[in-house]
Amino acid sequence: MLDEQGIKKMLQELHASYLKENEYDEGDLIFCRINYRLADAFALTTEESVQLHEQYHLENPRRVSEGFCYACHKIIGIVPIIYGVQEIEMERMRIAEEQGRLIIGDTSRIKEGAKVAMFGCKVCKTALEQYGTI
Repeated sequence: MLDEQGIKKMLQELHASYLKENEYDEGDLIFCRINYRLADAFALTTEESVQLHEQYHLENPRRVSEGFCYACHKIIGIVPIIYGVQEIEMERMRIAEEQGRLIIGDTSRIKEGAKVAMFGCKVCKTALEQYGTI
């Protein structure tokens, strides 16, 4: 017999723990980690833990690659900022940037030794340092 209350509580705790840096980005890696922890704690098969996790998300929709942009004042899609694009890749990267799949970063900031954002706002292209820097 499944401990439904225990499973629900653990799913809530795991989401709070794994998503504390960004509650709007439960990517596949985090999704799988939660499944493994759930399976281990309740002696479930992988399929059972995935099914229970997916049921959890029927009431608590999973959000992937999203974050809060203070410039837009809303939750938006986040995209990677790529620094140091080589000339041979520049045309392909510019097309990807125009499609909203990435942002080409300013490499002069890296040369100055400043920490730079790894992600930016898909809408306004603002760097979002709160989701990671290098």
